[in-house]
Amino acid sequence: MVESELYPLLSQSGFQIPPFRRFALNEPIELDFYPVALKVESPKIVHKSDVGGVSISLSTRETAEAARDQMIRRIGEHNIVLDSQDGFIATAMIQGEELFAGVVDDPIFGQIILFGKGGVLLELYRDVCYIDIHAGEAEILRAIRTTKISKLFEGFRGSQPMMGKIVEFIQTLQRFIKSNPNIRECDLNPVIFNPKGLHVVDARIDYHTALTGGTPAKRIRNNFFDNRCVAVIGASNDPNKVGYAIAHNALSFKGKLFLVNAKGGTFEDHHLYCSLNDIHETIDTAVITIPSCHVIETIEALIPMGVKNIIIVSAGFKEIGDTRSEERLSELAQQHNLNIIGPNCLGYYESTQSLNLTFGSPVIKKGSLALIAQSGAVLSSLMDKATQEGIGFSHILSAGNMADMGFADIITMLSADPECHAISLYAEGIQDGKAFLEALRLCSKPIRVYKAGKSPQARKAAFSHTGNLSGDYPMFRGLLESVGVKMVDSIEALLYARNFENIAVITNAGGPGTIITDVIIERASKLYTLREDDIKALDAILPANWSRNNPIDIIGDARSERFEAALRCVDAMEGVDLIYLLITPQMMTDTLNIVRLLDRPWNKPVFPILLGGAMMSEALLFLREHSKPCFTTLHEAGAFL
Repeated sequence: MVESELYPLLSQSGFQIPPFRRFALNEPIELDFYPVALKVESPKIVHKSDVGGVSISLSTRETAEAARDQMIRRIGEHNIVLDSQDGFIATAMIQGEELFAGVVDDPIFGQIILFGKGGVLLELYRDVCYIDIHAGEAEILRAIRTTKISKLFEGFRGSQPMMGKIVEFIQTLQRFIKSNPNIRECDLNPVIFNPKGLHVVDARIDYHTALTGGTPAKRIRNNFFDNRCVAVIGASNDPNKVGYAIAHNALSFKGKLFLVNAKGGTFEDHHLYCSLNDIHETIDTAVITIPSCHVIETIEALIPMGVKNIIIVSAGFKEIGDTRSEERLSELAQQHNLNIIGPNCLGYYESTQSLNLTFGSPVIKKGSLALIAQSGAVLSSLMDKATQEGIGFSHILSAGNMADMGFADIITMLSADPECHAISLYAEGIQDGKAFLEALRLCSKPIRVYKAGKSPQARKAAFSHTGNLSGDYPMFRGLLESVGVKMVDSIEALLYARNFENIAVITNAGGPGTIITDVIIERASKLYTLREDDIKALDAILPANWSRNNPIDIIGDARSERFEAALRCVDAMEGVDLIYLLITPQMMTDTLNIVRLLDRPWNKPVFPILLGGAMMSEALLFLREHSKPCFTTLHEAGAFL
């Protein structure tokens, strides 16, 4: 649709539009409103300004007709021949700030709104945010405030705050898109913003040539975490095989466990069943480690046994091009209401039943954090690091290729599970973006996400790895942050459940304290502001030349006694969420005694940062032996925030 056809449609939908009139190529330009912008209308031209098809601030009929003739000549110089189907549109000039609003039909997230600074430099500055068409007011506000131009909407140098008008405009655009689900792309650029509101003064809409499919019906799934009778299919006595590791780890399970291997025999004093036919009980959960060519027939044999949950560890599916087998897995899941995790995954852990169906670490501490990852290698490395630092989990899920259960399904179940208090997610690519956003939106638990596949090269690697699309990273990050997700910049940050807002730093060195301040602010956290009574309390225990500010520089000659006194004082401060203990190696610094302080109970989380090398080795060894988290660089310390 061309601009003159769109204006009535936009007006009917609640948008403010300027007075306008369309003219044929050589029709006399007669108007009762001036000044005007004159623009060519032709399906042959996408970006009018690129071919000289726009002229602005025209104040008379004579100047408008002269501008039209000049535009026809300029357009012809671009080898574009205008005909009787083409014409010109004159719109009243409206003064104000140029904004942009648009819609794209993304292959992952569906129809998404882009909003921000507009005009001809839109692509250069890219000061835009991303808003789901189902976003509520709070979500819209979070998204808008990520743009630089949003400061203008809050009121700038005495101007009237207009954020409410901006939100209303986005909501109008949401309703417009929902009533036009076949829109492929929409550009409202520019949208003029002034004290009277927002005015659409140029528009372009592209529709899909065929009707797009509707939203698939949402399944009511069984609870994947209800595991009472488990079968390990492909259990092996060969320590070099995945089936050995999973069978060994599964022995801690508190429910009924059946190990299956065609050769029979025993596994660590447990009977090995030669066939599923030899098991005469309902199997609600099965983990499959056999070659991929036998997986589907095995699932078909499990269905009459009442199976609800299946974890397919076996690789050799979509990641190597076998999409047909994965389609069959999806069909079986739909037909028989199965929960299928994988294929090509590391496995699954659930704390209440001590059910470790992974081939990762055999030692997993119970906790309240749920960890989800597409990459089995990333997941196993995080599990190992968690063991070293004493971090526990309520659930661990290796999503793999996500032939059936995706992130949305998993997050929805975790949201309802009382053992899970926080969720961390390593994502390479996702499939149903709308369902994913809705699950995040409805989840009341803090969620952290690390997204791999940010660059085009990495996205290609992620696709070959898990067979999933990765999408555009700025859109991914913007949409997730707008629903309240914490995006992190290191995979290690996924091991920490909380999002810390007010941070106190105790340090024996001013320079590193300054650097960690920058790191904290860059991560959108903030330093705790010392109150007057806090300063008085620290004055009583610290040298007179301490920093009297946060970071709390307790001076380079500080030994463990001074660190302890400062730590006790800061630990008692109301409003501090986290304490960094930043230690640099001075000759007088008894680092081992300082880190021994962490063996005592503290009200606040205390994370040591040990900068240096050989002089820190003994303290680092102590922390690792006692499963205490620690950092050895300032960037590493800040990356988990």
